[in-house]
Order: sequence, then C-alpha cells, then structure tokens
Amino acid sequence: MASENGRTRKPVAITLLMAEPAAVVDPDAADAAAKLFKALSDPVRIRLLSLVRYSPGGEACFCDLAEEFAMPQPSLSHHLRVLVSAGILARERRGTWSWYTVVPEPLATLETLLRLGGPLADRPVRLTDAERDTRC
Repeated sequence: MASENGRTRKPVAITLLMAEPAAVVDPDAADAAAKLFKALSDPVRIRLLSLVRYSPGGEACFCDLAEEFAMPQPSLSHHLRVLVSAGILARERRGTWSWYTVVPEPLATLETLLRLGGPLADRPVRLTDAERDTRC
C-alpha cells in the first residue's frame, strides 16, 4: 500500500476494457465497415444512394441519375462504380443502359454498428474522479 501525507491508500482495481467483449468490433468486421464508410465518404455518393433508394420501384437508370448531377459522364460512372464495388449498389445492364438498385445487407451492417447500443454508438463509461486518479 502506498503512503501519501501520512495516509495509507488502498490499491484500486481498474478495468481496462469498458465494453463487453462481444460489443467490440472484430478486425474483419472493422475492415468491412471501413470499406463501406470509405465508399460513402463522398457527398455525390451519398446523394446517389439516396436517389436510387427512393426511385420508383427501388431502381434507377443511369440516364435518370445523370440528369441530377452537373458533372461529366465518366465522373458519375466512377462514383457509381465505387458504390457497386463496395457492394452498396447492384448494377444490371438492360440494353445500352445500366440500372442500379440498393443492396440492403451493407446498410444493415452499418446500421448495426451505429444504432443506439451498438459498438460505435455507445457512450463511454464515465469514470469517477477517484477512478480517473488511479489510472496511468
């Protein structure tokens, strides 16, 4: 026991992991989520996802999407290709046009991580002053 100013202090056990082990994101899930977040890290892609998701019938043609953006066709194609490569959108060729639909599973993965009670949305456990003083 340590002595401070003539007083004896008792050692205090501390917990290094403040979450249940099941709530911690494993490396494979973290890698998959990072790829999804990266694909959605551009405002154009967020808007594309929204437009496709709320299109009549849940699908949108490239020609309809192109009308919504003031950008060259290759740039828009690049953004759509990133979303398809990440598995967020599915693409189907019909004649000369591509049609896009939302793939629900990747969005469900992100929802699980971000929802209240999920591993990325919980608030950290607040330490008392006494607990804070005993840490590193």
